[in-house]
Formats: sequence, structure tokens, C-alpha cells
Amino acid sequence: MADRNLLLGRGEKLSLRTPFKNGGGGKNYPYTFDEVRERLDSELAEVEAGVSNLESDAKPRGEAIFELVLHPSFIAKSYYPDALLRTAGMRDVGSKEVVITPNKVTRKSDFGKELGTASLYVAGGMESIKVMRSILQDGMANKGVKKEISEIEKIRWVSSDDKYKGELGNDAETVRLYEVALHAGHKEEDIVDAFVDYVKKRGGEAVYRKKIQIGALTFFPLKATEKQLREILNFSFIRVAREMPQLRSAMPNAMRSPLDFPDIKLPSAQAVEQGFKVAIFDGGLGSADLSDWAEEIVWEDTESTNANYIMHGNEVTSTFLFGRISGDGDVLKQPYANVDHYRVISPGSGSDPDLYDVLLKIIDVLDAGDYKFVNLSLGPRMPIYDDEVHAWTACLDQLCVRHGILMTVAAGNDGDIQGADRIQPPGDMVNAMAIGSCDLSGETWNRASYSCVGPGRSPGYVKPDGVAYGGSDAELFKVYNPFASSVVGVKGTSYSAPLVLRAAAGLAAISDYDMSSIAIKSLLVHTAGTRYRMDRREVGWGRFKENPVEILECEEGFATIIFQGKLEKNEFLRCPIPFPDAGLDAEATIKATFCIQSHTDPEHLVNYTRSGLGVSFRPLVGIGDETTKGFFGMGSQYKKTEREYRDDAHKWETCLHNCHTFKAETQLVDPVFDIQYFARETSRSIAMPSAPDVSYALVISVKIDGVTNIYDLIRQKYDVLEPVAISVDVENNIQI
Repeated sequence: MADRNLLLGRGEKLSLRTPFKNGGGGKNYPYTFDEVRERLDSELAEVEAGVSNLESDAKPRGEAIFELVLHPSFIAKSYYPDALLRTAGMRDVGSKEVVITPNKVTRKSDFGKELGTASLYVAGGMESIKVMRSILQDGMANKGVKKEISEIEKIRWVSSDDKYKGELGNDAETVRLYEVALHAGHKEEDIVDAFVDYVKKRGGEAVYRKKIQIGALTFFPLKATEKQLREILNFSFIRVAREMPQLRSAMPNAMRSPLDFPDIKLPSAQAVEQGFKVAIFDGGLGSADLSDWAEEIVWEDTESTNANYIMHGNEVTSTFLFGRISGDGDVLKQPYANVDHYRVISPGSGSDPDLYDVLLKIIDVLDAGDYKFVNLSLGPRMPIYDDEVHAWTACLDQLCVRHGILMTVAAGNDGDIQGADRIQPPGDMVNAMAIGSCDLSGETWNRASYSCVGPGRSPGYVKPDGVAYGGSDAELFKVYNPFASSVVGVKGTSYSAPLVLRAAAGLAAISDYDMSSIAIKSLLVHTAGTRYRMDRREVGWGRFKENPVEILECEEGFATIIFQGKLEKNEFLRCPIPFPDAGLDAEATIKATFCIQSHTDPEHLVNYTRSGLGVSFRPLVGIGDETTKGFFGMGSQYKKTEREYRDDAHKWETCLHNCHTFKAETQLVDPVFDIQYFARETSRSIAMPSAPDVSYALVISVKIDGVTNIYDLIRQKYDVLEPVAISVDVENNIQI
């Protein structure tokens, strides 16, 4: 194999675990207690009236839900109004992000602007509401409670109309299928049971056997007429209800064209890696044509199927196994890994309870912990919402972090439908990669018009994570379909997703370097590229490379180093940026990518991730100067929009990526990244000793103008770094 400058591994051997200074200051308050007491009391009176008007069986435990909107200056985990809620005998059951223009601000630059803030869902009964009103009216509360009251912007009642996503008619005849999310966790079965009874008394059916509980939420399939649902929405603990979305597995108007293509043969070689399998959940295979590399697993209720699902399942699996067909070669590429293909779609899929049947099957398989690589080219056909998380997203995010899974998810194919063009669940997961499509296979490309766009929520703002070639009318994606016994032309994010997973599994297959799933994700993001000034909402971090060898190779003129490991509780990590002693008076470029896997709180959308990173770039540590300069700031995640984002939002992202060029006169002497691990739970601060360890990966590329041998210089200076070895002869033994 020709000499290559390959990725340098074991960067974590250079890191130090040591505390560093963490500054912080006091907060300016926009309101005094006296300024807000009268306004909040009148708003709380409306809540009191709303609770009073509910039927008794609509408020289990005698409680009802209302919203407490915090001023945008006070949404950090240290400002939660625990003392106020505890004094009043209330509890918060979740949160979401809302955009408001506050009456007063603490910074002049924020005046008149729309700002993101937290709206807390609070559960309380009549007595607790009266206690809170008395605190506002008599002003006898302690200093801490008064301080928390002055952090509140608004209190509002949650009406039944607020809970429904979409337009709801008044049809009393047609039974429709809905999904409902309740504020009720595993230890709140009394609320779940009360809901089931409430629905039954109104003539509907909450399908109890299909319920899914995750965090402090319970998701239900629901059967009811529109008129019945209007009554059901009065149940106070309903967070959101919507019509049951369809299950997407291919483009609604899927194009599949036979091509005039020379006969092509299956490879004779087994998969490169025999030590692991990849899980693909789709429409099935239906034949033994791919049995040398793929095993199909079928449930009793998915034995009956149809040709469209089988065609799609074959194409998705073929894309992962053999990649896209780019030339006129007569033999398909050798697979990197074998596949377990789970046929989760049946002819009834796309309507409840099958949408939940599909998810429950996926959960059951993945929770066994047998797979590191997973592809989903299916999911609910609906755009994501900023204020709600879907059951698919909530469940799969936690499974990915629990078992260290790298999951690729098709971003969706409604990108050219106005109002429905945003990425689709579970592509909004923070612990998975949402893959969109670009239109052409060559160097000149754009987002495919059908490919759904971002942004995601915050955290998880950069969505899709990136794109890969997925075909277009101008150039169809060529894939071998064994069910059709031919090469066919298709298009859709269903194909770009497994194409990226193929590269990810290829990294693990061809290298003997043990990389975690989060390390592989970091490499994919780090090596992605864009053209010109492409909109991040359309292409994410850029177009992912398809060839794992190219991902492992250092870009010309750069040396690339990977760090991976655990961010441990109650410790800070200092990661030196490998830098040569030569060329320090020349222009230098540093590109870096941080990724973590984070546990999540699905009921707290405004503070969805439990783990975050505070990354400080210190350019002059080598001469004892601990001065910090920006590297991963707001601008590395967000672009200018019509509203301002929260000051600390980027700290809770699971992926940070940026590139800086430093002029010759800007001195860099043994620069470092200092990493502080933040932790929170249900949006509150938690003691660091109780925080879970977090898997991380950091990829750094360094270039200095005029220093052509930077790779060798860094290897000489840091002898602990070792090139990542490629364990197979990819030039002679494997067609890539």
C-alpha cells in the first residue's frame, strides 16, 4: 500500500486531568418583587379559574398543569425556582423553549428583541395556587422566594386548544387515530390509569398495551372522533396531542427506474469484518439473494408484506453492503460488515398501532446492546416541533447513549413541501446523525430539493448533521436491487443514510484502532466538506466522505490527531494541541471537532441534554499565559437569525466544530483546549460526584504555512502518538 499520512491516534495520552479556574458573576435583575407581584397575581387568578372549571376526573391528584415562563436572563440550571415551588407545594413536570419579547431586559442590546427562554410546566392544586397567591399578595415570603418570583416573566393557563398540534374539527362520526403525550413517568401509574378511564368515559380508547414511557412522559396511541378528542383534551396532564403521523419508508412519490446498465455480479468475498453486525430496520428482503452478507429477521405480524416495502428494504441494505454504483464495473464492491435486517414494516404500517409497533420492535432489539451501528430509513412522517419531542426521538436518544450506538437516520423527503420541509423524527436526536441528500455525485453539488432542512432544536441545532449523495432527477442514485435482479435508479434520504453508515462501519472494519462510536461520528463531521457559503440549515456540517480510507488520511498539509475517552465527574480535562516547534512565525490553521454522547430529559425540551461542554482555547500556555480566546462560540453553531438565542445554548450541544486561521503575528505556543464537563438533571444543577461519566472524542487538525513536513515534526515531538494502522490491504484486496 502506498505511503499515507494516516490519522494519529492515542491523543488522550497527552491529556491531563486537572482543575482550572471557572469564573462567574452576579446577575442583574430586570424586575423587583414589587414590580411583578400585581401582574403575576392577576395571571395566577386566571390559572385558578381554569383549575376550578375542570371536572374532577380531569385533574388526577387534584392537580392541573399551567405554565410558568421565566425571564430570558434566568433559564440556566442554577436559576430554577425550586424554593418557590417547594413553598407553594407545587412541582415542575417539564419544560419547553418559547420565544418572547420581555417587558424589561438586563442588557440594552436586547431591548425589543425576541429572546428564547424556558416555559416550565407546573403541576399544582387549588390549595397550592392559593398559597402562591398569598405570597404575591402579602409579600411575607423569604428573600430567596422573592428573588425567584422576580425571575418570572409570565404565568399562563394551558387550555385544551394549546395542546393540539394541527387543526381539529368537530366530526362526531369518524374515529381517527391520534397520539398523545402525558406528563406521567414510570412512578405515576395513577395518572396514566386516570387518563385511560377518562378517555373511556368520553367514548374513546387509549391503547394501553401500546403505551411507551420514557423519562417523565408517557406516549399513547388514541382512538377517538374529533368531537370526543375535544373533550379528552381537557384532561390536564396531556402535554400534546396530534393526529397519528404516517410511517415514512420511502419518498411519497418514490421514483424507481430500471436502468440500461451492464450485467453486474455480486462479490465473491465475505464481508471485511466478521466481528460485528450492523442492524437495519426496514421493509424486509424477501429473498436469499443477499444471504451471504445479510440475515432477515421477521416477526409474526410482519410476515405478510408487499412489494414496495421489500424493494425499499433491499435497496437500503444493498446501499450499505455495496455502496452506490458509480461506474460500469461488473462486480459490486465488497461489504465492510454483515447485516441483520429487521423487517419491521407490515402492510398496515403507517397507522396506529403499527407506528408504535415498529418503535417497540426497534426498542426491544436495540436494548439488548448487540449493535454499534444502526440505520433507520424510516420514521414518523412529520416535521419536528421546537416545543415537543416525539416518542421515537425520546426513546432512541436514550438507547444510543446507553449502548454506545452510532445511528444514521434519514432526514426525510419533504424538503420541497412548504411548511413540512423541516427534518423529521427521529432525525432530531442529539445522539444520532440525521443524514440529508445532495443532488449530484460529483464535486459540484447542492442540497437535493426533496431533502428536509434544519434547524433542529437547541440543543441539537445543527441538523441535518450533514448530507451524502442521494440522487435527483438530474442524476439518479444507482443501486443494485436483488429483488428486481437489476441496477435501478432511485432518489431519497433513505439511501444517503446507509451510505454514510457504510463509511462509518468501514472505519471500524479496515482499521485495527479501537474507535468508539462517538469517535467515528467526530471523524465523519471533521472531514465533511461544503462548497462556497452553503446554508447550514440545508447541509449541516457538510457532505460526508464515502471512502473510509479518505477519512483516515490526513488532509494535504495537515496533521490530524484523535483523542477519545471519558469525561469523568468532578474532573477537568486539558488537551494539548500537538504543535511543532518549527514555523511558529507563519500563518497557522487549527480545525477541531468535539463530540459527546449525552443522557437526555425528554420532558425538558429547553434543557434536553444532561451533559455539556465548556471548552476554553488557550493559545499561549507554553509561556505560562492562561489567557482564553474564543474557538467554539455561538457563531460556530448558529447563524444570524431574526431572534437571539440563549447565551449558553451552545454549551449544551453534543457536537462542536470550527476552524480558525491565525495570522503570522498571532503567536501560538503549546496551545491547549481546556474542557469543563457540565451536568444537569431535569434542568437543575446536580452534584458533580453524582453525574455520569460521558464518552467524548476530539479530533484536531493542524496546518502551518510553509511547513510541508508538519506530520513528521509532530510525530517526532510527541512520540506517544501513533498512526492509525489500516489492517487490510485496501488497494489489492478490497474494492472500495
